[in-house]
Amino acid sequence: MKKKLLAGMCAAALAASCLSLTAFADDGLTAFEATSDNVKTIGRTYYTGEALWFSLTGAGVEYQFTGTQTNITITGDNGSASAQNPARIAFYADGVKVKDEILTEDTQVFTVSFEEEALHTVKVEKLSESANGSIFIDQIEVDGAGDIAPTAAKEHKIEFIGDSITCGYGVDAPNQNEHFTTKTEDGSKTYAYKTAMKLDADYSMVSYSGFGVVSGYTSPGKINTNQLVSKYYDSVGFSWGWTADDKNITEVKWDFEEYVPDLVVINLGTNDYSYTKDPKTGLNDETRAKEYEAAYVEFLKTIREKNPDAEILCTLGIMGQELYDSIENAVAAYTAETGDEKVNTLKFDVQDMNDGLGADWHPSDVTHTRAAITLSDAITELYGWEQNEDYELTAPEKPSEPTEDPTDDPTDDPTEDPTEEPTEEPTEEPTEEPTEEPTEKPTEEPAEEPSDEPADEPADSNPATGHASTAALAVLGVSALLALKKRRG
Repeated sequence: MKKKLLAGMCAAALAASCLSLTAFADDGLTAFEATSDNVKTIGRTYYTGEALWFSLTGAGVEYQFTGTQTNITITGDNGSASAQNPARIAFYADGVKVKDEILTEDTQVFTVSFEEEALHTVKVEKLSESANGSIFIDQIEVDGAGDIAPTAAKEHKIEFIGDSITCGYGVDAPNQNEHFTTKTEDGSKTYAYKTAMKLDADYSMVSYSGFGVVSGYTSPGKINTNQLVSKYYDSVGFSWGWTADDKNITEVKWDFEEYVPDLVVINLGTNDYSYTKDPKTGLNDETRAKEYEAAYVEFLKTIREKNPDAEILCTLGIMGQELYDSIENAVAAYTAETGDEKVNTLKFDVQDMNDGLGADWHPSDVTHTRAAITLSDAITELYGWEQNEDYELTAPEKPSEPTEDPTDDPTDDPTEDPTEEPTEEPTEEPTEEPTEEPTEKPTEEPAEEPSDEPADEPADSNPATGHASTAALAVLGVSALLALKKRRG
């Protein structure tokens, strides 16, 4: 177990927090490195030999110590420490979120305090998404005489693979007219996080805004192969941020033995629909839908190769169900080819406008809760997992008839008539479409993040997340049928 006794002056890199750190050092604070001996890692992380490095939504650490105070030193890369879209990080004390912070400097020290000296549990979790930057936990300090220790592993482990919905894109934004910023992302409000809590399961969230299976967000018919989850599935993360010593977390390969899930939940296809849809009809182009199905089969093979014993649950629908039939076709084709029957499908209800909307038409907190209830119940039915009765998931009762959103001005709201599809389609792809995997450090941070939405994009498309939801918006406010298909006997 690596630890060291602090005394004297703190490092120059911590100058902004030096006074408070030195004061505790004089009192004999003990510092620990964030190794697996000392902390339980959450999600995909990589220990560099000096610090624990991670970028994905929901990734972090959890540990226990006996005392009254702990300090966590965090350093961000040039993306996480940016003014435009800084890393958002949550700190939990004995299961309660007590701090919700953003990085404002390259290195900061965050303190979690308790009133009584006792055995306490602390969790540190990245709330914002991977592409906008990675962070390091440089060290963890505690008072008291004892060591720190990792919390116990849960009975079940889930890996969630998704796009901006799984990232919690815009969930804290007041309405759909807001645009992307990490400051309104919160992975702890997503259907994925809430499902893991309800099932009392460990979790790992591998999600990137704008990404898909056959195509990332794009204009209809123009394929975008730069934003494919399969390209980065074997990496610790994908980020546009670079460290001070010119390293990028995208280059770090993930060790699949570090976290072996019992269940892999896939929620991909909303971005792909921006490619597969026919702009004239709003329906899927048959040829492009077949491309999606073929790519989905290949992605299932990759997931099975990396997770040979896991159950796989393929989902879609929160922002549109247009490609759900294709997912069922892909699963059937995969099962017929491989004989693998540990793959099931689940159709989510489409989000209801009465439940509110997040930035760029993304799901609200209430919508995520509804999806978590659906997913938790499905997992219990399919696999027999027990639910945590101490974790309450409740959502408002839906009205019998959809109601008009009073916050919207019908003069400029393209969804005034939800039965009609907007006639104007995007004529240009996002202004800053990501290129191939970064291999060189850019001379400066891109002026526009790859997940930003063009200024005058029609409301049926959300370039950052690939949530092109023309048909989805047409059924907003309508209760969709839940289709749970159990493929095993």
